[in-house]
Amino acid sequence: MKDAPLISTSGLSIGYKHRNKESTIVSSNLNLDLMPGELVCLIGPNGAGKSTLIRTLIGMQPGISGDVHLAGKLLSDYSAIEKARVLSVVLTSQVSISHFRAFDVASLGRYPHTGWSGTLSEKDREIVSYSLAAVGASELSSRYMSELSDGEKQKVMIARGLAQDPSVLILDEPTAFLDMPHKIEIMRILKSLSRHPGRAVLLSIHDLDIAMRTADKIWLFNKNGDFYSGAPEDLILKGVFGSAFEMGGVHFDNKKGTFVISPEQKGNVTLIGEDNNDNNEFIWTSHALERAGYSICSDGNCDITIEIQNNNGDTCWRYLNHTAEHDFFSIADMIQFLCRTHEKDSNEKQITDNFSTRLSGGISLQ
Repeated sequence: MKDAPLISTSGLSIGYKHRNKESTIVSSNLNLDLMPGELVCLIGPNGAGKSTLIRTLIGMQPGISGDVHLAGKLLSDYSAIEKARVLSVVLTSQVSISHFRAFDVASLGRYPHTGWSGTLSEKDREIVSYSLAAVGASELSSRYMSELSDGEKQKVMIARGLAQDPSVLILDEPTAFLDMPHKIEIMRILKSLSRHPGRAVLLSIHDLDIAMRTADKIWLFNKNGDFYSGAPEDLILKGVFGSAFEMGGVHFDNKKGTFVISPEQKGNVTLIGEDNNDNNEFIWTSHALERAGYSICSDGNCDITIEIQNNNGDTCWRYLNHTAEHDFFSIADMIQFLCRTHEKDSNEKQITDNFSTRLSGGISLQ
């Protein structure tokens, strides 16, 4: 028997309602399903509708038209406490609860279950401890929030959401204030949490590379509010990422699965070395050459050759052309030499072209 979606929408239009004015529609006719066991990343350019969709799905703002169902029931039919027992939300904000210990902050997630008294039973305390352990924050329990790094604070806030024991965990930019290792750690944690039976995780994120490597499914808005849903690989094959994010000088590389800056093309290079997935020198030399504006020749018929050599355990990059040969012991030095040589050749060519133009009468010498 197929699982029922934890969140579903039918004919949903999102946007803003104005008094005595026509509504502003950001995106329309959204028919979405968030299934148990899924980690779904919501991505798109700034202003495309990500935050609007999240606010609509959690009931912070009404949809323009259509319906949102949570665990098979209309979202509008839930009371606040009923909804909090099914749906937990972690919003983007710098945590500033400085005088609370981490355990106390995480325990705030038990409010839908403790009533107005807020008194924690032994079971409640066990759930809070479990939530902190699930995000790798058990050792933070007794520490004050003011003592924690941004990454540690984010773990505690996710533990607070998890302490609600929700079926759906929704997060708005949970990696926004984190450095790269902590971004990846948080995504690993969220991936693990989504695998809990009967639970799904939905988050908005700007880090496209991380989303593509962790998400089971991506929900994507383009600049026009058009919506796409699918596995990251399906959306890449459809060319969706390029149309959604490309701008001058930047394009999405379908083979590499990432956005690249289009450098000024300086020429072609033959790269000689052991070309396989285990050869780090060849792989990263290729990256450096492409970043500097040099394409790798597939036929080997180029004026410039870079040969990767190994001399007694030391890597050497040998530059060869028709008239010169140079050895370099770092990629940085080799690239710097290539760029200087290109600049020199370009200046000499410009001088020659200018002189030829003058001789032909294109520029008056008066």
